[in-house]
Amino acid sequence: MWRALLALLAVLVLTAPLATRAAAEPRVALVIGNSKYGGDLPKLANPANDAALMAATLKKLGFKVIIVQDADLNQMKRTIQDFGSALANAGPTAVGLFFYAGHGLQISGENYLIPLKANIQKATDADLEAVSATLILKQMEYAGNALNIIILDACRNNPLSRGMRSAGGGLAKMDAPLGTFIAYSTAPGETATDGSGKNSPYTAALTKAMLTPGIAIEEAFRDARVDVLAATERQQVPWESSSLTGAFTFNPGTKSTQATTELQTASAATTAPAAAAAPAEPVAAAAAPTTPAAHTPAPAAPTSKVKMCQDCPEMITIPAGSFMMGSPSGEDGRQDNEGPQTKVNIRAFSIGKNLVTRAQFAEFVKATGHKPAGRCYADMKGTGKFEVSSAANWMSTGFPQTDRDPVVCISWNDANAYAQWLGDATGKPYRLPSEAEWEYAARAGATGSRTWGEDADEACAYANAADLSAKKKYSGWKVVDCDDGYSYTSPVGKFKPNQFGLYDTLGNAKQMVAGCITDLISELPTDGSVGDEACDAHPLRGSSWESIPPVMRLADRQVVSSNEAGIHMGFRVALGE
Repeated sequence: MWRALLALLAVLVLTAPLATRAAAEPRVALVIGNSKYGGDLPKLANPANDAALMAATLKKLGFKVIIVQDADLNQMKRTIQDFGSALANAGPTAVGLFFYAGHGLQISGENYLIPLKANIQKATDADLEAVSATLILKQMEYAGNALNIIILDACRNNPLSRGMRSAGGGLAKMDAPLGTFIAYSTAPGETATDGSGKNSPYTAALTKAMLTPGIAIEEAFRDARVDVLAATERQQVPWESSSLTGAFTFNPGTKSTQATTELQTASAATTAPAAAAAPAEPVAAAAAPTTPAAHTPAPAAPTSKVKMCQDCPEMITIPAGSFMMGSPSGEDGRQDNEGPQTKVNIRAFSIGKNLVTRAQFAEFVKATGHKPAGRCYADMKGTGKFEVSSAANWMSTGFPQTDRDPVVCISWNDANAYAQWLGDATGKPYRLPSEAEWEYAARAGATGSRTWGEDADEACAYANAADLSAKKKYSGWKVVDCDDGYSYTSPVGKFKPNQFGLYDTLGNAKQMVAGCITDLISELPTDGSVGDEACDAHPLRGSSWESIPPVMRLADRQVVSSNEAGIHMGFRVALGE
């Protein structure tokens, strides 16, 4: 009898819908899809279908779903208000999700979701005729719940933007408040396709990824991005902004043991370079890809003589594109070698999400017996007297470090040796990034002096720089007027990432890159490659924990010799031919 009851219970558990076993926390979602536009706004084939598909998917995942299709302004606002109340009633542990498909418009950097019957003839009409995306954020803030997700498949080409000086195509970037994940069907300022099938490429890919058991939210959106890239021939690059501080999984079932899908898939017509040994993280696109990268044949399998790394760097795939390298003549702190600004084209490649850590470098030293630099520029006595010392090395820097701190006191030659070992261990083309690749990835679409803006005193949220903590140790330093809590290096990933999802592009440790330093930016190859490598003077990019504000800029260029080591210098690796 007991066996029969247990067997029946097992059947009930295995056949129960995902909604009954997805998660313990309350889940509330509002889904809106607008298709039947008229007047100046063309009808859209898919948003109502997208809303239906998303609502059905979310119900399977345990969400209490409010769905509205083809809503006018009053319906949208009333439903959003009801959603805010339902989310608040669900309690502080609740997860909220808002999904919108339909026409969207940005005016002066503000995003608007367009209801049916909207009459927008000039920019000022948007406040009266459309729904500001910030209204969603305000409702979520009012609810005070733990985690919120906003998904906008609303970047279709919008004729209302024509003739409006302050309006632009696509949607504008929104900063994600703490505990919020914001996802767009394509990069900020770009437009997405409605698709030729029943659903848009983005919604179709995302709903599929959300149902995958056991993967984190970041991985689900990454997998969706891979499918969208393949479906649109790499012309549409989904993008996310996240300030999540905890883990979330749409479907907490058991994760498949099948290898995680990489960007280089058989279904893609064109592919990026081979993905990293560790799973790729979300790509936040700064610009639409230009010419797709050529297919890179899969590298040979690693030889049995080389031990596979156990702590391989996490890599992020950077889409192809072009940018203006260097700084304009009027930028504060600019040096002559940062100009003239030159347009550089970049092929898709992968780069380390973080600086290489002490633990990762220790694994390399243990596996190879490599002997790193025996002398390092350091302040071993803590007196403010920095000098090259044989007592300083990567294991003894003169200040405490954790295994998750960036490795410093290693040379350019040591960094190259580490990248070579990774290549031998994985059979993949690891290397140091070129100087142009580094700046393109570090900028992630930013055209100013810093990823967050021009104000150096805002650094402490984004970078471990010379700040008030450092001034407690070195009183004479000129520092930013904020406190990041670290006098020296910090564990990687402690500050906000840039829009590509890279951490510490400014701050923590300056980064050694491939190639030779040049007097002018225009002397570098315009295809983003390394160029001349026969030299003993290499570029040093970024800034570190001891960098003063004029140095803490994306265009700053310094130099390092092949054997030079310092407590302010580290590196990250790249991947691709």
